[in-house]
Amino acid sequence: MRFWQKTLLVVLILFIVALDVSVIMIMHKSWRLNMEREMQRSSNEQALIANNIYENLNSIKSRGMTISGDVLFDVARSYAEYYLKQNISLQLWDREQLVYDGALSAGKRQGLGQANTEEQHVHEIVTSGELPAPYQELKLVYKRNIEELYTSQKELNRYFVYVNAIAGPILAFLLYILIRQLTKPLRQLSRTTQTIAGGNYNERVALKKNDEFGELAQNFNQMAEAVGRHVTELSAMAEEKQRIVDNLAHELRTPLTSMQGFAQYLNSAHISEEERITASGHIWSETLRLKNLAFKLLDLSVLRLQSVERIRLSVDELFQSVRQMEQENLEQAGVKLVLNNGIESIWGDPDLLSSFLVNCIDNAIHASAKGSEIRLSAYKQGSAAVLEVRDFGKGMSESQAQRAFEPFYRADKARTREHGGAGLGLSICKQIAEAHEAPLSLESRENEGTCIRIFLQLHNNEGLTR
Repeated sequence: MRFWQKTLLVVLILFIVALDVSVIMIMHKSWRLNMEREMQRSSNEQALIANNIYENLNSIKSRGMTISGDVLFDVARSYAEYYLKQNISLQLWDREQLVYDGALSAGKRQGLGQANTEEQHVHEIVTSGELPAPYQELKLVYKRNIEELYTSQKELNRYFVYVNAIAGPILAFLLYILIRQLTKPLRQLSRTTQTIAGGNYNERVALKKNDEFGELAQNFNQMAEAVGRHVTELSAMAEEKQRIVDNLAHELRTPLTSMQGFAQYLNSAHISEEERITASGHIWSETLRLKNLAFKLLDLSVLRLQSVERIRLSVDELFQSVRQMEQENLEQAGVKLVLNNGIESIWGDPDLLSSFLVNCIDNAIHASAKGSEIRLSAYKQGSAAVLEVRDFGKGMSESQAQRAFEPFYRADKARTREHGGAGLGLSICKQIAEAHEAPLSLESRENEGTCIRIFLQLHNNEGLTR
């Protein structure tokens, strides 16, 4: 059973039960009050009639007349005929003897037994009392017919049943409309959750209310937005990991195939010493390439986990250290490294920043022609210290520049393979910049060159270090 159906059923039952119980209690209280009022009226009228008969008898006696049975009969009859119009009957008893019966005197003289049988079907109030002395032997019985009261009560009961029969369906219909309207936001939420569960994470609940449902819809939309964002991030991470695995498999396949071929060639029986040295040299170069690849992958994993402890370091010492490490590569490529330092010191990790500059210079060397130059600069820009590596080589297109920091991505696959590159250098540079919480930028134009900048803290920004 749906929630709105259960709500409708429960509310309908509770409302009808509460209404019926309230009406029944009111009707019962009204009945009791009416009965008490009729009984009080009967008692008062009985006392009044008894007193009138007493005075009438005194008046008769004062005139010297004897109070006989006929006199009592006449007196009782006169009062009985008067009150008979009001559905009141009187009986006058002298000790245990019935002197007058109002019902019989009205033309119903059919015997007392039959009269009692008929009266069993009549609702009436009976009250009696003795007359004052010296007529205490006389007892006046007062009977009031209250059939009209019972008839009114029965009519009221029937009306109550009719009202229930009519009001029940009307109430159920109105409650149905009301509850369906109140639970409409829940149905919207249900449809939205089904849509999101089906994979459409852009679906949102279009509910603009200031009540609890509106707050629930707002929280649900925030949750859906967070879930969609996490799913997108997870999808991107999964694609990134798959791309890394695919690229890694591709990178490993070439040197391993080459090493296997040259190893088989070395096992040949008829090769010269010169051929053996050439084959072993190729195996050595491919082994070195695999080692560099492994070290770069290790650097990437370490950078994701470790925190950076920044210290104040001299820019001149950093540049000279980088020049010394890259001197052999620069000489072999016939490329000149030009240093231009405009600041004294910066805050950072010296080993990571050295690795950053070395990777940038390696990429610049591979992209530069013989006889060209690479500029390594440091200068102040606003509140940051900028380290810049600029070359004037082949450069990259806009689409290539956007993917330059992806692991294993190589803008010129043939050229980087020739130099043993795996496309991890700029990815490591990005990790180093993120570890320093430093912005990183890359500008490149085809056949004009590439410029990479990292924005670090100056030596006077010690409050920003961690």
